[in-house]
Order: sequence, then C-alpha cells, then structure tokens
Amino acid sequence: MPRTVTADELTPLIRSRSDLVAHGWTERDIDGAVRAERLRLIRRGWYMDADDWAELWPEGRHLAHVIAVARDARGSAVMSHESAAVLWQLPLYRHRPSRVHMTTTSPRRISSGPDVLRHVAPLRPGDVAVRDGIRVTSLQRTVFDLLRTVPPEAAFTAADAAERQIASNGREWNAERAERWRRDLAAVLDEATGARHPSSPTPRAVDRRPFRVTG
Repeated sequence: MPRTVTADELTPLIRSRSDLVAHGWTERDIDGAVRAERLRLIRRGWYMDADDWAELWPEGRHLAHVIAVARDARGSAVMSHESAAVLWQLPLYRHRPSRVHMTTTSPRRISSGPDVLRHVAPLRPGDVAVRDGIRVTSLQRTVFDLLRTVPPEAAFTAADAAERQIASNGREWNAERAERWRRDLAAVLDEATGARHPSSPTPRAVDRRPFRVTG
C-alpha cells in the first residue's frame, strides 16, 4: 500500500547518475536498470529504486521530482504552486502535476523546461520560507496560488489541510487561529481580485467554515 513520506525520508532515496557511478554502477548498468524498470528515472540524471517509487502516493512522487529539481536548481526561483504544496505536506486531490512549478521575481531569468514550469510574479519577504532545506513559497502564498490555478476540489482540499496545520494541535482546535487564517487569506485574495483562475473560488469562500471535500 502506498505510504506518505517527508522530504527528509525521500532525500536519501534519490540518487544522481554520478553518485551511482561512484558506487560501482556503469553507464550500461544504469541504462539497463531503467529499461528493466528496476530504477525509476525521475528526471534527467536523477533516479530512485523502482520498488521505493512504487510505494509512494502521487504527492510523494511529485515531491521526489521537486527534490531532484531543487538539487539542480540555480538562482533565486522558489518552489511554488503544487510543488510548494507537497513540501508543505498538503494533498493534491485528484490532481497530478507533470512539471515542477517555480516562481521567480526576475523575468530576465525565466526559463522553463520539459519538466519545470517557471512563473514570474512578485514575492513579498513573507511569501518565502524554507522547508527541508528548500526555498519555497509560504503556506499562505502556496494556498493562494492553488486557489487561483488548480481545479476547485484540489484547491479546497489543500486549503483545508493548511488550515488544520495552522489551527489544530493534536485533538484541540484553535478557532481564533483558524478565523485569523481565513481572514488573512481572504484579504490577500481580495487584493488580487481579477487575477484568479476562472474556476477558482471567490474570496468569500475562505470566510466560511474549514474547507471539506469528500470522495
């Protein structure tokens, strides 16, 4: 059965081609293991054991992709959108991103690729955090981006999980923290009115009770 993993748990399972060679693999061994589906190619130059890959939920597989991209990344871009969500351990309900999302404030350094999509957008100091050694959009900014860009059911599920991180302490629910979280998120959405994805919820949606998606 698939298991939920953290970035710390995944990191030692993700190996570069040069690391494999340093531990006795030949180039032919690596290519043969990929063809035989004993190794999983995450992105060019990065691999996981196929059995380890098979045990991951889709969110864990995307997290492995994010970690591999982060190891290759240069510059000031930060993980964002769905790729920030998995670093924050938010679910991506029925949503399977094929590329890693990054945001940069510098349009002169924008460069996407087959497996990386870079966005250009302003980032306030409070919009950037560090998770497991990787620069990432803050929890609030991550939810904000998801509400604007992914299908509503995925956005609501992630927003609900984020609210639980803010307001839940074991079995206790801090209603004041939850209300402040909704109010602050609604204010950010109000500021961005007109920039939301057409299928995203209205700002007033975050003023109500915690998000719930079933199914």
